[in-house]
Amino acid sequence: MRLLPALAGLCLPAAAQTVEAFNTYLVGPYMVDTRQGLAQSLVDRLNLKLAPGYRLRLSHMPRIRLDTTELAKGDEFDGAVLFVNPRFVGDVAKTRFLWSKPLFIDCNLVISRESAPLDYAGPASLEGLRFGGVRGYRYLFVDDLVKAGKLQREDSQDELSGLRKVALARLDVTVVPYTIFSYLGADKALSRQLYVAPKPLQCFARHILVGKGSPALLGALNQAIDQLASDRGWRAAQTYFHLDVNMMGGWSADQAADKP
Repeated sequence: MRLLPALAGLCLPAAAQTVEAFNTYLVGPYMVDTRQGLAQSLVDRLNLKLAPGYRLRLSHMPRIRLDTTELAKGDEFDGAVLFVNPRFVGDVAKTRFLWSKPLFIDCNLVISRESAPLDYAGPASLEGLRFGGVRGYRYLFVDDLVKAGKLQREDSQDELSGLRKVALARLDVTVVPYTIFSYLGADKALSRQLYVAPKPLQCFARHILVGKGSPALLGALNQAIDQLASDRGWRAAQTYFHLDVNMMGGWSADQAADKP
């Protein structure tokens, strides 16, 4: 079809490129339901800053499925994964994927029963115990103990299931990120049965993973992440989901490669 003469010289703006953004945390605060959660809030805030070049479309997916259907594509992966760390996907050297600037620092809390509290002092503290993990997750120190036969690991579908098993004495200890425990801890009936060790297993940065073929997307995301620091909407979303933004802002990642 021929353009009308008056429109023939106009340069119409290109449509935004839609990028699938995956969230593998299928519990609160990251996913409260299919329409709300910290993941949806992050996508909404980033989309305001990424326009008109890119538009993120949120997809919730179990971690194992993400590994086998998306990240297995290697260099052909053209999406993004929210809230992850290079250690989670075996990319400590950051050579398999591209990594954004940190979104924030989180800490893995060591949680046991209130009636049998564990004051975590290092990996040796976990020896001989029954540990509750999440299917498909990698745990610093824990994985080595399991391989050495010094720790029993039983996986559940999510962090909430592991916490409930600890409360019921079916497991001795689990590890849950602060961001998740702070949200789930609003359930006082559950939190009263649990003990949080003063020393976390580790503190780490959460990033956005991007495929190696998308350096322009990475650049746009980094610019948007820089703007999140002063974004009242993003701060309000974190507070709404029971996160102590000021406390998190004072944390530092354990590993030098994780530091901002």
